Amino acid sequence: MNVRALGAVAVMAVVAAARPVATQIPNIPHSIEGRDVCLACHGPGGGAPLRPADHEGRTNDMCRLCHQPKPVAPAEVAPPPPRVAGTPEFRPPAMLPRRVPLREGRTRSCYWCHTSYEGRLAEQARDWEASIHALRGIGCEFCHGGDPNVPTAGAAMDSAKGWAGVPSRERIPELCGSCHANVEYMRQFDIPTDQLQRYRESQHGRLLATGDDKVAVCTDCHGGHRILAANDPSSTVYATNVPQTCARCHANPEYMRGYGIPTHQYALYRESVHGEALLERKDRRAPTCATCHGTHGAAPPGFAEVANVCGNCHAATERYFLEGAHGRGEEGSGVPRCITCHGRYDVGPASDALFTGNEPGRCTTCHGGGEIRAKVDSIAAAITFAAQRLDDAEARLDEAEGLNLIVRPERERLREARTALIEARAIQHTVEVERVAAKTNEAVEISGGVQAGADTMIADLRFRRRAMAMVVAFLLLLSGVVFYTKFQYDRELRSQLKRRRA
Repeated sequence: MNVRALGAVAVMAVVAAARPVATQIPNIPHSIEGRDVCLACHGPGGGAPLRPADHEGRTNDMCRLCHQPKPVAPAEVAPPPPRVAGTPEFRPPAMLPRRVPLREGRTRSCYWCHTSYEGRLAEQARDWEASIHALRGIGCEFCHGGDPNVPTAGAAMDSAKGWAGVPSRERIPELCGSCHANVEYMRQFDIPTDQLQRYRESQHGRLLATGDDKVAVCTDCHGGHRILAANDPSSTVYATNVPQTCARCHANPEYMRGYGIPTHQYALYRESVHGEALLERKDRRAPTCATCHGTHGAAPPGFAEVANVCGNCHAATERYFLEGAHGRGEEGSGVPRCITCHGRYDVGPASDALFTGNEPGRCTTCHGGGEIRAKVDSIAAAITFAAQRLDDAEARLDEAEGLNLIVRPERERLREARTALIEARAIQHTVEVERVAAKTNEAVEISGGVQAGADTMIADLRFRRRAMAMVVAFLLLLSGVVFYTKFQYDRELRSQLKRRRA
């Protein structure tokens, strides 16, 4: 089951009842983007005001059930960052060769010169040779300028021919955008052309515009010279490699110092159901960092956005959640969202055990008693009973199959029961007992029918086997009688022959 706290509203009610009526819950005085671990600052040694003594024992997930970000007036919204001046735009020619001609007399002097050296210079040329840019005819001059078709390095790197040298980190996004934001040119490759604009609006782009060159630019994620296609398993932006790529910065405490962002996300993700599916089983359907945070427009999702991000994959669950009491609650009003119950990076396996217990995210964390707790218990009982009946039916089918009985039709019926149970576990997010019970009853009815059918098949088989055993026993007895009669007859016949001879 997928609930770690069916309703955080009860917690707010308890907190509100415990404080004087006139007391106002203070707003969070700063943006929560990148600051979602409240206790990292408001705990011991964090540097910010410590949480009050009466808040002892409350977890980080509970902070924003009461405290909400300060409303931002329209005038306070930060303007978009200014356009960063880039290198001259080296527009690709209209027609490019399929591959770069590496052996056309003295052409491509950049490549031939660099490969004549040792170390980093030669490595850059080899990396470029293996890149998607080389395959598509994008040579050194497109990023560095100059003329690669002259015989000497001095002439190739002549500023009069547009030589720009190594671009600074601040200029790299605009440089890459000179091609990748060109709609007419990129259309032939079916590649989106809004990456540059999205990057400018991202957390990375905004910080870069302020002069912070530590933030990620295009080459940090895609590479500098060895830029591989995104669908190449060796690419740093291939789905199974994305978490490690992001972790190069975000899991480095020293590098991230000063940003107020935790660096344990990758460690949590690796142990989560998402990380296990992607990193261990190589299931590319599992979400990566970019699935939730975005790629070029990367920014930490705010608390109110996470439910929408989760719904991109868990569409049915999201629909039922939005129909229920929690989903109908106003954003920011303290109602739980996906991360409240399931966690953000450390998403664990969905389990019916989430209905009970005192750990964070369990239903009982917010609903310790009363009418709502009774509803939780009813939902838990319905789902647990349906799951048990389905398991019993499946075990009975396994037994029948082990007896060499044909159970394929019953297996198909049992799939219908399992589908009903899966839907019931999604419907539980509405927190409506009747709707959950309707689906669990369907699963129970089908499972009961399948189990009864398996029982009948097994009973019939046992009856036939007993009947067959009785028939075999009768035949054996009859054979014995016949044999004994014949034996007696033969002995009498031999006696008569002896008497005649005498």
